Amino acid sequence: MRFSKRAAIATTAALSLIGTLAAPSSAHVSIVPGVSAAGNTTDALTVGRNNTINFRVGHGCSLEKDIIHPKTGKIVATAALDKFDTLAFSVTVPVTALGETGSTMPRPEFVPGWRTTSKKNADGTVTVKWRAISDDFALPNGPEGDTGATMFYDFGLRVAFSNATRGQRVSFVAQQTCLVDIPKARGFKAGRLPVYETWDGTPDGADTVLDNNGRGPAPSVTVNP
Repeated sequence: MRFSKRAAIATTAALSLIGTLAAPSSAHVSIVPGVSAAGNTTDALTVGRNNTINFRVGHGCSLEKDIIHPKTGKIVATAALDKFDTLAFSVTVPVTALGETGSTMPRPEFVPGWRTTSKKNADGTVTVKWRAISDDFALPNGPEGDTGATMFYDFGLRVAFSNATRGQRVSFVAQQTCLVDIPKARGFKAGRLPVYETWDGTPDGADTVLDNNGRGPAPSVTVNP
């Protein structure tokens, strides 16, 4: 679905969100090894080589509960039916994928129509974020007019696995951000409410908090021994 361009809501606290539990999504963000300059995918997961990996986003954000308009009391979005386009995607790179000294910054792939930022965190990790410059470049949950299909995209990132990762499983926390339109009503200015899909290592079925921030297994790979 497409969203009109509107100003963001000053605070999400003004919105009363009530609803019902939605079935958990069966799809996850996954990692696909990239192809090196040598033309192989082995380098992607080999220490000291071109560690280029792709984070595959294959669906939009779903809801854990209905969203209710704070002024009219009507349902704005239904947990059982609605999914939303991905407007932003972020990946947190662990220190073990930032080289031997933890100082090799990841190199994000350029995505036309998306801005990219990198932020060094207090714990030494680095968060890379891609954000669509407008709704026209958001990753659709499905083709226009076809609710039975979804679209995917690969966000590429070059990292540097340290020697300590040989033969080990390395996980990356990832998050999708989507926006839900909240229509204008008398005495209420139209706005947009963010909802999320956070892939932080939460086991399937373990997320029981209905906060419209779905959580699940983090994308991960095993580095070659």
